[in-house]
Amino acid sequence: MREVGHILFGAVFTTGVSIALGLILMRRLGLVWHRMEAALLAFVAGSGCLSFMTALLCLVHQARRGVFLWGGLAVIGRAIWEERREPRRKPLPAVPFGWLLILCLIFTIFFLCYFFNAMAPETSPDGSGYHLGNVARMWKHHGFAWDFRGMYVYLWQGMEMLFLVAFAFGGHSAAAMVHFTFLNALPLLMVTYGRRFGFPRAGAFGAILVYATPVIGVDGVAAYNDLAVVTLIFAVFYLLQVWDELKSSNILLLIGLLCGAALAVKYTAFLVFPLAFAFAGWRGARLRGLVLLTASAGVVVAPWIVRNWIWAGNPFAPFLNAWFPNPYYHAGMEKIYVDGLSHYEGIKHFWEIPLQLTMRGSLVAGVVGPAFLLAPLALLALRSRHGRQGCQQQARQCQARQRHARWLLTAALVFAVPAYFNTGTRFLIPALPFVALAMGLGLSQSPGVLWAVALFHAAVSWPAVLSTYCDHWAWRIPSIPVNAALRREPEWPYILERVGDLNLKGRIEQAVPPGETIFSFAGRPEAYIDRDIVVQYESTLGNLVQDILQAPDAHPPKHLQAFQFLPVTARGVRVVNLAAAANFWTVAEMRIRSQGGELARTPGWRVSAWPNGWEAPLAFDNSYTTRWSTWQAMSPGARLQAEFGKSETLDSVWLECDPAREAKVQVEVLTERGRWVAITDTAEHSTVDLPSGIRRAASRDVKALGIRFLWINDSDFCAADMKNYSKFWGITLLAEANGTRFYRID
Repeated sequence: MREVGHILFGAVFTTGVSIALGLILMRRLGLVWHRMEAALLAFVAGSGCLSFMTALLCLVHQARRGVFLWGGLAVIGRAIWEERREPRRKPLPAVPFGWLLILCLIFTIFFLCYFFNAMAPETSPDGSGYHLGNVARMWKHHGFAWDFRGMYVYLWQGMEMLFLVAFAFGGHSAAAMVHFTFLNALPLLMVTYGRRFGFPRAGAFGAILVYATPVIGVDGVAAYNDLAVVTLIFAVFYLLQVWDELKSSNILLLIGLLCGAALAVKYTAFLVFPLAFAFAGWRGARLRGLVLLTASAGVVVAPWIVRNWIWAGNPFAPFLNAWFPNPYYHAGMEKIYVDGLSHYEGIKHFWEIPLQLTMRGSLVAGVVGPAFLLAPLALLALRSRHGRQGCQQQARQCQARQRHARWLLTAALVFAVPAYFNTGTRFLIPALPFVALAMGLGLSQSPGVLWAVALFHAAVSWPAVLSTYCDHWAWRIPSIPVNAALRREPEWPYILERVGDLNLKGRIEQAVPPGETIFSFAGRPEAYIDRDIVVQYESTLGNLVQDILQAPDAHPPKHLQAFQFLPVTARGVRVVNLAAAANFWTVAEMRIRSQGGELARTPGWRVSAWPNGWEAPLAFDNSYTTRWSTWQAMSPGARLQAEFGKSETLDSVWLECDPAREAKVQVEVLTERGRWVAITDTAEHSTVDLPSGIRRAASRDVKALGIRFLWINDSDFCAADMKNYSKFWGITLLAEANGTRFYRID
């Protein structure tokens, strides 16, 4: 039970510090809230402050348990002392008793289900992978690990900062419990929204729909960040409506802080600041208020912009690499990654998408429940019949309902945009609270229908019922692991049953010396493995190792392009592509020849390329397994060149490469006067025999990069070849389990 206590302390302490920071901030801003509002908005605002402060500690490597503990206790003590001097806050209008009863009943039932799942050992894919993998690495270094690079490390990690505080006291499950806190805060905030603005039934209805939604539940009990994002976004929306009534500039400052915090948690919140700025500007905010809004948002995201600019040369890494070229992540890999996320795999007709999202779930990773098939009923909230025919009070209520419905539907459309770029159901989560509230407003004139839909949604979303109609592989909560949550059963067998890769953990950590690196084509549960893993799609190093290992079968450089021309004296030579195409242009080796032999390369040569100039030396290293690539779509002007440092006589250029039929290559030389002059664009094409031993050459080149261990799935491209010809590869099998093999390069 001691471990349970540590988990709960880590989560409660992180939540308490967040609330304390939020209360202190509210007092400094002179903002007065109703009773329930104060705690919820303080938690949301304070979590952004705590995340920001933890990021600063990570920058200077002072993310330590003692700093968190004594600093947090000081903040909590200060907040308690200040709260005792505050007058008693007024309550919001009450929720009708019937709705309060059903809300409490459903909330309690689902809370217990979610609580035990969040308390159980963390086994979610991304939670046990990069989310807590980053946290574990930061905890080990007491801050950012500057010597480790990968796309998920570069993501702005606002939520990981909160995880880090909880992790310091309670480990992996404490971090998941912090996310679970946001899961509970969101529906309560929705109820508060309905109570404040005069439609408590719609607020309670929306809260039930959101809290019982299957994909929200399974996401919220894992160490993810989607529920934190949507809670921050909804808080911004809430505060914008409050500001529209009060017109306080300090509320705009708070809104800016939350906008920055949302963006720091996840890039998919990128639209929250433009929406807030546009709303405030349209509704008459003064220049001072807009400046406060912008400045506070900028301050919160500044540590992440500065960190990534210094660390990766790209403030928005791992995206926008075409705008900010850098040697750590290829623009072409970014495009491949993004394109892969934006396509529905296995869906043949568009009408299958609503059924997948609401009832099936296997092809979109999760379901929202069949009740959301009624989402078009939200448009009923835009009706104006009562406003024309009823009494004055009814007209005002109708106008208020219409106004809120318009903003809710607008927000739903805006925050559904990220789902266009990623087809996973969880990327629709930011839109769901707005849709649910708008549905509540649309059906508010039919109380019986509201009750029926709310109860139906809760019933069909319960895990045991959900399993009867959704696909077997849909991402969902399958059970309530009470014994695992309370640690009545051993933690490690529970984890191994759900994360098969960890069956190799002991053998890996025994075989791999501390400080050495492992290569894998697929992501691994880094949160539980105390070794750095380079994944093929997460960095330029991963791309290079993948390219080398796939060279023997996928792209051996057997194709020769020979450009012949009359002898010319030049200070340099380059090959330039003149065509545009979607594929990459690659060159395994560029050989400059004179009088029948290759021109000897000297240390004085300066080789370069555009784009991807950092990897130009790969075309001049005499290796059959490495190659230079544009790593982005072919475009006119792409080039690979060598400048000699002195005049040389040459008469041909040979390019050894995997055929790139779309490329149109021209040879140019650098004259004595410093001008590049085109010589020829005509090449003779032929096929050459490669020397034996290309597999061992690949292993040798990977080892030269500092990687001596390979973690291969049976489904990986070269897995079968490595298994059948391990001696030719020069590798030794150290362990295997669950369709994976672990090799050492000899």
